[in-house]
Amino acid sequence: MNKKKSQFRRVKCARKGCGKCLFCLKHVSECGCTEEQKSSQPRNVLYGWCSKCRVTHKAMYKRVEGHCCTYCGGDVEDNFSSCGIISAILLFPLGIVICCCTKERKCVICDTATGGGVLGWW
Repeated sequence: MNKKKSQFRRVKCARKGCGKCLFCLKHVSECGCTEEQKSSQPRNVLYGWCSKCRVTHKAMYKRVEGHCCTYCGGDVEDNFSSCGIISAILLFPLGIVICCCTKERKCVICDTATGGGVLGWW
């Protein structure tokens, strides 16, 4: 059985209690967007939050910023490559650096991958 994973698309704001459409910035129950408008990517969305929530709830947004997926706001986990793990074991002191350089940060919800090697620490 071949199960295709559907592409995740965020349609409403990820902040709990907001419920606004990311396309027209109205509450989802009042949204008049067509399916054609919702087929494209929403504009001005960071970490799954709409622009209004980022401005009005700055303290809550600071907790999310840099720790979650920039697209959907989901949790991000570190994945180490098998080559990096093997080099960490066989080339112990230097291998740890190689392992950290080859790690990848990946969103749990939408599977968006970002590089998170040594440059991701800075």
